[in-house]
Amino acid sequence: MKRRIVIALILLKLLKIIARKVPMSVDAQPRWFDAQAIGTALERETAPDAAELRDILNKSLELQPLTLAETVALMRVQDGVGVGRIMAAADEVKQQVYGDRIVLSAPLHISNHCGSECLYCANRKSNKAVERKYMTSPEMREAALKLIRQGHKRIFLVSGQLPNADIEYLAEAISILYTAFDGVGEVHSVNVNVGALESHEYAALLESYVGTVLIYQDTYHEASYRAAHISGPKSDYYARLNAADVAFQAGVPDVGGGLMLGLGPWQYDLLGIVQHQAHLLRAYDTGCRTLSLHRMRCAPGSNMQTPYPVSDADYLRCVAIARLAVPYAGIILTTKEPAGLWRDGCSAGASQLLTGSVANPYGNWIDNPEHKVPFPIGEDCHVDEVVRFLLEEARHLPSFCAACPRLGRTGEEFLSMVRECGMKNQCGPNSAASFLEFLLHYATPYTRMIGEQLLAEKMERMTTGELGAAKRLLTKVRAGRIDEFI
Repeated sequence: MKRRIVIALILLKLLKIIARKVPMSVDAQPRWFDAQAIGTALERETAPDAAELRDILNKSLELQPLTLAETVALMRVQDGVGVGRIMAAADEVKQQVYGDRIVLSAPLHISNHCGSECLYCANRKSNKAVERKYMTSPEMREAALKLIRQGHKRIFLVSGQLPNADIEYLAEAISILYTAFDGVGEVHSVNVNVGALESHEYAALLESYVGTVLIYQDTYHEASYRAAHISGPKSDYYARLNAADVAFQAGVPDVGGGLMLGLGPWQYDLLGIVQHQAHLLRAYDTGCRTLSLHRMRCAPGSNMQTPYPVSDADYLRCVAIARLAVPYAGIILTTKEPAGLWRDGCSAGASQLLTGSVANPYGNWIDNPEHKVPFPIGEDCHVDEVVRFLLEEARHLPSFCAACPRLGRTGEEFLSMVRECGMKNQCGPNSAASFLEFLLHYATPYTRMIGEQLLAEKMERMTTGELGAAKRLLTKVRAGRIDEFI
């Protein structure tokens, strides 16, 4: 019997390996996506009773992904007590998986040339109100240095998508960021938002030591997707759905998903994520490393209105339910949301925060047709402000750690550690060390003072194992060492 089980397991592994090698058609609807199943699940109108809600939350607390039906049941909870239980459970799941830390990253817009016509976007092909720009190599380096001087170590590269994606340009940008130094500071992780590419293009990015490849679906609701993306590479709905598969088959270990909440019904889109994550886990033994949840904001000059506006309350519910439904994904919020909202989101399951970038050397958007800027990002937020708010209001430990991708803890290996709740034991000490390094070298005096206080409080709540490792790392950092992690 044991021999049969072993043989069966080997065959299953071989089949998965073979499946990864089989190229998939990017112009056809993937088999895993079942719009009818989503529609059927959403037909439920009643809230779960106390027993059903308890069972669903207990399943999440055991770190088991939820089904479509269970996810919809959580969506139907409207009473304050029930919603409070969902929020508390989401925070507990996040604490189990990642501990009490919020990873901070910064976006860097390097190009706004784009071949797509996405009606909500400032980079859309027809928009004449922006100056088209490729950052030069010196400009990229200077922008990277501006972020490093704030204390950032993790960067999200953002650009428009051309009909023929310029992978060499992206690879050059990644190389420049990794080789930019300022004093004790440097970039440790570069993630790239690129969308649907060819297999060899993903492979080329991998050779450049890219971190997570971010492929935002924006919305799984086909009619909404096609109405907003009317031409260009991003208009191909099926290519977008299949892009994560193409990336994994090309050898990319870490792929990130994302939603633009409000472009389609958020309930539908969240079920799309649940389906997508389940498929990726079956096919590749790993799902989306991260899940970005950003609310739709149409760019100045756009003639499009948000089709399905998402209220603050629904946004927080979406964050919490996402954490419960896909417990292992790192959920990313943005400081473009009101401070109180992303603060509450960090206590409802979010584990990462994308801060406003002040690296843009071209200024912010001014809604004046005669004033053109390349990158109208509409936000100017220094990381010290974000850290101070996290300390004062959210009481979470800011983290600048990028140990996992540098140690090869990616893909299946990362998920295995997360499932065993082993990541928390790494995240606690590493986050403490990276945060202390920020306090010593980059923080304002006030931020350093309150940061040291909160760090001491968090140390008191660590397990014995975490505390021992954290003390060793912090001793090294205070002695002048940098970039300490386990």
